Amino acid sequence: MKKFAAVFLALIVVAGFGYYILFLQLGTPDRTLYGVDLDDVRELATSLDGPLPVAINAEAPVTLSFPGAAVVTGWPWRANPMVIYAYQVVYPNGHIMIDTAMSADQTSVIAGDDIPFDEEAYARLEKAVGDADSIIFTHEHFDHIGGAIAHPDAVALLDRVRLTGRQVSQPDPYWGGLSYPEGALEGYEPLTYDRVRAFAPGMVLIEAAGHTPGSQIIYVKTASGQEYLFVGDVAWNYAGINLVRPRPNIVSWFFLEEDRPRTHAQVAELKALAEENPEMEIIVGHDGPRTRDQMARGLLGDRFQ
Repeated sequence: MKKFAAVFLALIVVAGFGYYILFLQLGTPDRTLYGVDLDDVRELATSLDGPLPVAINAEAPVTLSFPGAAVVTGWPWRANPMVIYAYQVVYPNGHIMIDTAMSADQTSVIAGDDIPFDEEAYARLEKAVGDADSIIFTHEHFDHIGGAIAHPDAVALLDRVRLTGRQVSQPDPYWGGLSYPEGALEGYEPLTYDRVRAFAPGMVLIEAAGHTPGSQIIYVKTASGQEYLFVGDVAWNYAGINLVRPRPNIVSWFFLEEDRPRTHAQVAELKALAEENPEMEIIVGHDGPRTRDQMARGLLGDRFQ
């Protein structure tokens, strides 16, 4: 009986230690792994001729649900909505899309047939993608690039789809099985840059590899002077930035294969930027309550033009 009790206790200890490593281990972020020179970014944002954006709209055709414990290290297990947003940066004479969500068929294949899908929102998104001057992505996961690949004119739009070299270099596994028609990407010339790149008036791309090799933060400044950072999936919820907590090890290691030390450094950098620049809006790709609040405050429109 004593032997059984000792073995049982040992199993509890091992299980508890395993749970700690997989779901709770945090550590201290290594701030040397990532940094953003906001002065440099702001200078680049005004380096290209042309009018600045006048509005930014957001819509989400689909919402998934993940346990909170998988979203932010140390969060409880209750369900957390994962809203799949796309964004339209409106200029006086056109617009640029940031991310494109995913289609109903893609959602069904990846998440199942029982996921509610807003067909009207997706129809507006599909039109906005088709009319866009450029289409860029915070990173190369299927729920961000899917709408571009599923578009009826996907191949014809490739001259406006501005994937980076890192985003296009490893479709497997990051694209989640999505692909353009065979041969469509032959001769495709991706965007290349080392650290930062001015993309359009008021818009700067900032390298942020970690969640995926091709992750980037997109800075936008509008004509009103409002600044935004579109951070994609550096964090799935703003709480990850506010608490300086990345996703738990089990998600980073086994499901995403991401560079967790670098994403930890990135959420720490974003927290510092938010504290130093409280007027700047950080747009998180899947944080529904935060995005809806930003809409309510007039910082984002709730429908594509």
